[in-house]
Amino acid sequence: MDSKNLAKIILLEDEEEDEEVILWWSSQREDFDRLYQSRKEEGYFKILMKNHLDTNEQKFREFFRLNKEQFQFVLNIVSTDLKKKSTNTDHDPISPEEKLALALR
Repeated sequence: MDSKNLAKIILLEDEEEDEEVILWWSSQREDFDRLYQSRKEEGYFKILMKNHLDTNEQKFREFFRLNKEQFQFVLNIVSTDLKKKSTNTDHDPISPEEKLALALR
């Protein structure tokens, strides 16, 4: 077998392996997406922050060790650094407010 034929065989095997990896990755990604589809309605931030802590100043302070005004002050400082633009792979990124809440906790 000459070197050209050997090179062709190796390249074809590499392409088949790449296709297998892409198919595997695609199937894994579907599971990932389904897991986070209801994040906006059922996630930590929606349930805890919007339904409980926003209405109770004392619990908010106990949870974050900041009052709401301090939280907003810090958020104004760091929000541009925490903001992520929507991309093809991440259509609905986590908001800066949510990132800050998770980081402080």
